Amino acid sequence: MSLDVLPSGPVHVIAARRRWMMDLSELWEFRHLVMLLALRSIRVRYKQTILGVLWAVISPIAFTAIFVLFFQLVPVRPTSDLPYVPTVFAGMILWQFFSRGLTEAGVVLTANANLITKVYFPRMALPLSAVVASLADLLINLALLAVLLVWYGIVPTAKILLAPLFVGQVFVLVLACGIWMSAIDGLFRDFRHALPLVLQLGMFVSPVAYTTAALVPEKWHWLYSLNPMVFPLEGFRWSLLPGAASLDLATLAINIAVTLSLLVTGVLFFSRVERLIVDHV
Repeated sequence: MSLDVLPSGPVHVIAARRRWMMDLSELWEFRHLVMLLALRSIRVRYKQTILGVLWAVISPIAFTAIFVLFFQLVPVRPTSDLPYVPTVFAGMILWQFFSRGLTEAGVVLTANANLITKVYFPRMALPLSAVVASLADLLINLALLAVLLVWYGIVPTAKILLAPLFVGQVFVLVLACGIWMSAIDGLFRDFRHALPLVLQLGMFVSPVAYTTAALVPEKWHWLYSLNPMVFPLEGFRWSLLPGAASLDLATLAINIAVTLSLLVTGVLFFSRVERLIVDHV
């Protein structure tokens, strides 16, 4: 090339850069897209169903009824002196939120393959929108839980003001696990087949149908506390039900550390494989 045809002004070279951490400000710019995707997910979920949003409450009610019948046949008090039905239902709605959010966030990239291969936007908006959409079912179940507390004559104390903190902890946890799962599922489809089994096992090793003090031996509490769902489930009940056992701050510290570790490493891993996912979906 002749020197006479070289551009006289500055030359800008555009090249792909290796990103180990996504730009969160970019995700904030696309917050309206997150809400639109969440609303679309809610509409599609109950489209062409006869019962509609009633399906959001059928599952926790059914599991609560199953556990009530089971523990009537077994001579064990799984919730100590707490009323069993509202105790189990409070745990069940948080677990259903975690389970549904993780299930939908885990496959959201492959489910929207046509979208992510044609239009640019932060791919992490998809798992985030799936978790936000799962909040709709949780809000419906919280209203039903309020009716249940009135039915049993349970009057919450001022501790109920802390209940949103425990719900928020579950939200962060399901988002962290959903980011991990969606990135892995974008590369390998095996994990989506194993996820239902993992969630079923997770429900039994988490204090959904029982409380920690009732069934978990003291010597195993250290291992039990590594489950990041333990503290928000126990804390949510503590904030709603008078007489619930006091919270263990050591378990809180461990649960928060595990949750934040999952979130940070999930974001790093997602950012690392984001470009590869587009070629695999």
